[in-house]
Amino acid sequence: MNKDHMLRKSVEQEYKDKLENSGGSCAHRFEQEFGYTNEELEFIPAGAQNSSFGCANPLSLSSIKPGDTVLDLGSGAGMDVILAARKVGVKGKVIGVDMTGAMIDKARQNINEAGLGSVAEIRKGIIESLPVESNSVDWVISNCVVSLSPDKEQVFAEVCRVLKPGGKMLITDLVTETLPYWLTSLARLKSPASAKALDRETYLATIARSGLNAVSLQGELVYDKAMIMSLLKDELNINSTLAQAISKGDGAQVLSHCLKPLLGAAARATAEKVSSIKVYGEKPYN
Repeated sequence: MNKDHMLRKSVEQEYKDKLENSGGSCAHRFEQEFGYTNEELEFIPAGAQNSSFGCANPLSLSSIKPGDTVLDLGSGAGMDVILAARKVGVKGKVIGVDMTGAMIDKARQNINEAGLGSVAEIRKGIIESLPVESNSVDWVISNCVVSLSPDKEQVFAEVCRVLKPGGKMLITDLVTETLPYWLTSLARLKSPASAKALDRETYLATIARSGLNAVSLQGELVYDKAMIMSLLKDELNINSTLAQAISKGDGAQVLSHCLKPLLGAAARATAEKVSSIKVYGEKPYN
């Protein structure tokens, strides 16, 4: 098993665990900062909101029109797929791609509950090799997913491939400045993929190398200490006592208990060094 495959498996297990443990999204906890309006959220089934793990609203600055075809990378429980489907209408199409079976099942359930099964569909696949035809979509969106990929250059090459000439990309993601070694080592233990997040400049340069034009930063939210602490607490997701975790052999919960005393130091070391960004790009016509 190569390193990339192992990393994807760790991400798949991490998000399966989050779904099973009824985690919550950054997005609906920081509605004002992350761009989801109350009007948008009122049309989203509770199952999609409560199982969403994004970092911002990738649709908030888009100009998606009725009849467009939209692709959501790492579509999770389907929250952004549903919002996009409402924008494109009955003449449009929204495709979500995710690799986690439990998330795919949840997304399909949420889409049907929202009454959008004729507009939206979820396909199983990885974002480094999209199960989507070349030159077939008007928009690519994504919500805090590309940072988890072991091969970000390949992801953006795929984005360029599937977009129609003149098609557009608007994604949100996490970027980090250089963090202390002890902190990245701990992050690697809890969430191996999260430790591979890029800094802002490297992230933008990676997109530019893919062939996309007009690559630009459309917005950025820098996380302060309080936001970091809240996110770290969510990430630990402690739902049993240490004794119970040990007796059950639940290694993830045992690790979360061991890391809990370090939350304060981690929040201080990370504050103002992690950002949620919105990035735009276009596929050239020739």
